[in-house]
Order: sequence, then C-alpha cells, then structure tokens
Amino acid sequence: FQRMASRFSTISDSIDFSSIFSRIGSAKTVGLQLPDGLKYYAGEIARRFRERGYEVVISGKPSYGACDIDVALLEIVEVLVHFGHTKMVNLDRVVYVPYNVNYDIDVELLKEKIPERRIAIIGTASYAWKFEDVARELKSAGFDVELGRGRGVELRGQVLGCNYSCLRNTSADAVVFIGDGTFHAMGASIYCGKKVYAYSPLSGEVREIDTSEFLRKRYTAISRAMMSESFGILVSTKPGQNRTSVARKLQRMAMSRGFSAEIIVSDEITPALIENFRFDCYINTACPRIAYDDQFRFTKPVITPQEFEIAIGVREDYTLDFL
Repeated sequence: FQRMASRFSTISDSIDFSSIFSRIGSAKTVGLQLPDGLKYYAGEIARRFRERGYEVVISGKPSYGACDIDVALLEIVEVLVHFGHTKMVNLDRVVYVPYNVNYDIDVELLKEKIPERRIAIIGTASYAWKFEDVARELKSAGFDVELGRGRGVELRGQVLGCNYSCLRNTSADAVVFIGDGTFHAMGASIYCGKKVYAYSPLSGEVREIDTSEFLRKRYTAISRAMMSESFGILVSTKPGQNRTSVARKLQRMAMSRGFSAEIIVSDEITPALIENFRFDCYINTACPRIAYDDQFRFTKPVITPQEFEIAIGVREDYTLDFL
C-alpha cells in the first residue's frame, strides 16, 4: 500500500474523505484501522477527521485484510473506519474504505506477452474497481474477455487470497491477474488449472506463473505432517477468520486415528505463539496465507486443513484452503 500511495503527492489525493464523512453520520468518536503501508500516513488521515470535529483513535494492530477487523477498538469508538479493503464481514458500525489504485494498462505489451485471446481478468479490490474499463479496452484490442463475479466479494473479477470463486466456471484459455506480486496469481492457477499470467501495471512486468516450486514446498510440509503424532489446531478469533467448527472436525478426525490433537485459540497466529507449545505439527484454520506465505518463519510444519486430509489419507487431490 505504501508503494501505491507514493504515487500521490499526499494521501488526500487518493481518498474521498467527503464520502467517508457522509457515511459516518453523527458519530463523534471514530476509530481508524489501516494496513501497514497506509499507517505511514496515519497522522495525515487522522488530521482530516479531527478537522471535521471527530475524536480519533488509531488502531495499532496489523490489518491483514477485510476479514481482520479490530473488534477491540470497535468497543471503544462509535464507528470504525477500515481502510484498504472492500466489505467482507457484516459488522455494525464498520465503514469499509477500499484503496483504489489509479492505473493504465499497456495493451500492446499484453498482446505481445499473452498469446491466448480468450482470457479472464482477476485482481484484488485495489485494481478490480477499474476492471469494467479494462475489459472494454482489451476487447477493443482483440481479446475475448471474461469478467466473473465471485461469492462474497463486491467487484467483478475480484479475488482474495482465500477466494477465487469468480473463476469457478471459467471457459477462458488463460487468466490474467492484474495487480502486485504473484501470490494471488499462483492461487488462481491452482484453483482453476489454467495458464495464469501476472501483470503489474505499476512496473510494466508480465510473468507466466509456475506453481511447481510452491507445490513442492507444500508437499514437503505434508510429508513432515505424515511423520507427526501430535497436532495443534490453530483458530483465530478474528471475525472473518474464525473457523471453530472446522477445528473441531479436524480434532475428531485426528483423534479417531489415534493422534493427539488440541485446539489453540488466539487473535494472532505467530511463531512466538507456537514456540510456547510442543506439538509436532500445526493445522492452521485462520488465514491460509499463514501456511502458504509464512511457513519459513515457523520451526514446525504449519499445514492447511486440506493438507492434513492428504497427510492422513482421506484426500488425494491438492486444493487450496478457502475461508
């Protein structure tokens, strides 16, 4: 987010404060929850609210996505303004403010790098807000563009790290992820089995996604789980990540096969938390990216519920974890 925001002279250039103020209404105390990149601009954002007469409290917690609402701060303010994401969790007194990246696409570059002409375009909310215009531009250039609507998201073509449902019935020959990084593009490739390209309008780079290294690491973690006898089942109290019912199901599944399995509940799932226990392996039911992105930070294997099912022999096919 900080790299995106740096394209503007001030953060005020990229946030429609008047719209936010109209949604807050008559509230007097306002909480601000910002993703890490935007925390750099917290003082400037808070000043805009105080200039309108609001009392402001800023959340110091990490904000990992739309599923991660600071409910503790919500208890002491009248309205919580959650920046950076579209609505996911239905909570009263929470105002979602997505962060829209204003970008242009290089059509000639995409025609050069992507031989397929029947494509589906996907991206996170910061980019998906502009997909209707992007689709028209690509169609004019000769692409047959699919822009699907997923379950539980607001925008066509929008994906989350745990939600690729806009691709569930795709007939496209290839998928083009428009945005930053490759995590969501890899997830899309595993989800739909199509060729996927990652295109960053900010850097002008187009990359064809190869999931082999990602899957090699995941099967290494599964192999370590197969040699484990005790499991800690991790549950987050974050409102959009809490899957206690899944954790109980996994516990029954493990114990019925003679394994030791205990449920561990925490707001944050961190290496420090796990170091205090001594289970052989941990099953993560919180944000899937804890297993996928952060495995290198943990000294013990951290696997998803689906990977646990592969480890104990009740599933054969590899699939991603979805909240």
